[in-house]
Amino acid sequence: MNAIVKRLICRNFRSYRTLSLNFSSDFVVLYGENGAGKTNVLEALSLFSANRGLRKAPIADLNTVGTPPFSWNLELTVEQDQYQTLLSTNALNGRRTAKADGSPLVSLAKLEEIIWLLWVVPSMDNIFISSQSDLRSFFDHLVSGYDSLHKMHLKELNYLQKERLHVIFFRKDESWLQILEGKIAEKNILITKSRLEFIELLHETFEKYHSRFLRPIVEISGIIESIYNTYSEEEAILEIAANLKSSRYEDSEKQTTTVSAQKSNWIVKHRQKLLDAGNCSTGEQKAFLISLILAVVRIYKLRRKGTPILLLDDLMMHLDRNRRRCLIEEVKELNIQSFFTGTDLSLFSDITDIAQIYHVQNSICVLE
Repeated sequence: MNAIVKRLICRNFRSYRTLSLNFSSDFVVLYGENGAGKTNVLEALSLFSANRGLRKAPIADLNTVGTPPFSWNLELTVEQDQYQTLLSTNALNGRRTAKADGSPLVSLAKLEEIIWLLWVVPSMDNIFISSQSDLRSFFDHLVSGYDSLHKMHLKELNYLQKERLHVIFFRKDESWLQILEGKIAEKNILITKSRLEFIELLHETFEKYHSRFLRPIVEISGIIESIYNTYSEEEAILEIAANLKSSRYEDSEKQTTTVSAQKSNWIVKHRQKLLDAGNCSTGEQKAFLISLILAVVRIYKLRRKGTPILLLDDLMMHLDRNRRRCLIEEVKELNIQSFFTGTDLSLFSDITDIAQIYHVQNSICVLE
């Protein structure tokens, strides 16, 4: 496979007033000391996704120090089937927008029909001991790569739940509440169906492809899942609506929606020990994360439009030589473009003969 991302241009972005990098390999390595500007390059790439990028930073914080607010701009040249597309993203009226070949995209999600960026970064090391809210966000992002409508359904569910609480508290309109609760029930079923299908596909992928990284058991549990597994879809919608009706007073008091897919709990467990991932060693948790991302790349290659691109920030230094070699072998097998960062070039000895290598120092990237 030829490299998909051909060129990245940054203007007034983080530590780079201007930056232009050309890529010609499936493996790109950026190495240098901490604070040299390596992760800023990966963050620029990650902003060609529908979310807030690998640092989840507000767009007001992306400017180079000393430049006007919201003046940052990123361009990415992508080549598929010998056809090049110029993507761009910047801030407009306080919001991030995107274009493809100069034409505005109706939503950032349209970027993911062209490329789909997945990353492993140091801040994800604690994902399995973080809050259920963070874990839901993590897995829902993965599910959205399988089902392109998943994020939209989640947003619509949040909107409907807020409107229902407003009606319960202020308007007390019975007929409108019934309509809202019916719509909420339908969205819960769509979200749950996608999540469970994704989990099934994830485990099928674990079984089908060999890996030397620990594969976890992934499950999801909650009121909605219990109803979904008990009734037909049509009956489940009616049952959820009935539960919503009976919980109106409680929801009004607590200002939350008790019966919701947004209350479901994602569960990740060690396959042999049956321990929750949060109680496993840091090495085991790292292995779970890597195996999850590699499996998801396989799923995306088969099931969605956008081509997966992998961003691995400062990952190799946390793996021993054998694990580094295993990771490289699996990424090679995936046949996708991957970007790595690290402090020492020796960490990438298994790919130095085929990788495109940039030495980064004081936000200057020099091709070696």
